[in-house]
Amino acid sequence: MEGSIYSLIPPVLVIICVLLSKKVILSITLGIVSSALIIHDMNVIQAAQAVLESFLHLFYVDGAWNVSNLYLMAFLLLLGVLTAFIARMGGTSAFAQWASKHVKSGAGAQLLAFILGVIIFIDDYFNALTVGEIARPLTDRYRVSREKLAYIIDSTSAPVCVISPISSWGAYIIGLLGVIYATHEIDTAPFIGFLSIIPYNFYAIFSLLFVLVTIFWNIDPGKMKYREVAEIEEEVQTETGKASDLLVPIGVLIIVTLSMMFLTGWQAAGALDFMAILENTDTYLSLLVGAIIAIAFALFRYHRAGHRVYVKPFWEGIRSMTGACLILCFAWALIELISAVGTGTYLSGLFASMDFNSAYLPAVLFVISCFMALATGTSWGTFGVMLPIGAQMAMTLDPQIFTICLGAVLAGSVYGDHCSPISDTTILSSAGAKCHHIDHVMTQLPLACFVAVISCAGYLIAGITESMLLSLILTAVIFFASSFALKVLLAKKG
Repeated sequence: MEGSIYSLIPPVLVIICVLLSKKVILSITLGIVSSALIIHDMNVIQAAQAVLESFLHLFYVDGAWNVSNLYLMAFLLLLGVLTAFIARMGGTSAFAQWASKHVKSGAGAQLLAFILGVIIFIDDYFNALTVGEIARPLTDRYRVSREKLAYIIDSTSAPVCVISPISSWGAYIIGLLGVIYATHEIDTAPFIGFLSIIPYNFYAIFSLLFVLVTIFWNIDPGKMKYREVAEIEEEVQTETGKASDLLVPIGVLIIVTLSMMFLTGWQAAGALDFMAILENTDTYLSLLVGAIIAIAFALFRYHRAGHRVYVKPFWEGIRSMTGACLILCFAWALIELISAVGTGTYLSGLFASMDFNSAYLPAVLFVISCFMALATGTSWGTFGVMLPIGAQMAMTLDPQIFTICLGAVLAGSVYGDHCSPISDTTILSSAGAKCHHIDHVMTQLPLACFVAVISCAGYLIAGITESMLLSLILTAVIFFASSFALKVLLAKKG
């Protein structure tokens, strides 16, 4: 039953259950159980064993600890602790008061979050959680909804990383391109090839532009539009709170994490090669060390300010991140089982053997990659499967659209990842903004789909014209015309 049409059942079940029940853990559990049953031909005993093993493998596999997942879990919990101590010092509210002298509106607060998201492009996990911690006090002050903040975070993490060659994503993709170019005997450096793909990554480009459009034209669907009073965090106000009580620990977190990423990458690469360092960096260990040292700085300032309550804020911080950690663990278990059930293999193979008009191939690859990332909850996994397939199909049908097809795969993977409730980046964006995960998924979905439809039109244009400049211009015209029409439509309804 693996690798067949039955492999679509688990992701479809998860998506339908999420939409109907809005209960993420329950929905993912259905996907986990159905995947295990399909893998073991409905044998309940073997399926139950597979479920238990999938959770065990999150932290212990093949006789060794899965330190990456352990480090990330520890980082998330410690980030909650760091946030709690910063709030206890009054740093969160003090930063909001300080920043409000320069930022005078909700649009300005959202723009700050956008700028931070673009600047912090090294890693999507690091981006999502760091931007949330810095921007949330200010967006709260101007009553910007947590859902809108989560959308900004999510739309400036993966889309920025996927078009940045100096990021963990860029290093991973360039590594895949090296193999693909060698296989097809393409005499182009992978780094140069990556740069040539960027203009064809329509979803990433127009997602970033659409964030600005939603900010300045007040395009906020559903719950994203309103800031509920009940959502406002109860912070401990102190007269001694300073903006530096937030900025210094977060600054230490950023500096130490980036330094550790460089050191671990340098050690693993064995040479002072920037791209090799990025490809080999240990992001999870770097995040953990950064969090530990940042907490040490926060505790020093906390103690010096005269505070003596330590246990309560520590447990408050742990508790604040427990939900995100639990969802992430269930999502990881589902991703492992979906990989085993062969959902990605089935989706890619469904179209790979068909005879297509080459002009439509970029759009088709965009759609396939989207569904694969949506179903599996991983854009990186989709890159690994679909980039070689897309390259092979393009070289067979029309080598002139080779670069366009690779851009379509990257774009579709990011779009599907954006829409997936089991995506780790989506989960961490919710955690960074501290909003309900399902609310983030449901409010982001129409905005992501809006950009995706325009991107798909762009790939049709690119496939037909085979011109980068013309396809970009025409897609941009469609984008701005559609955005303006959407603004007018929402204004009439409002």
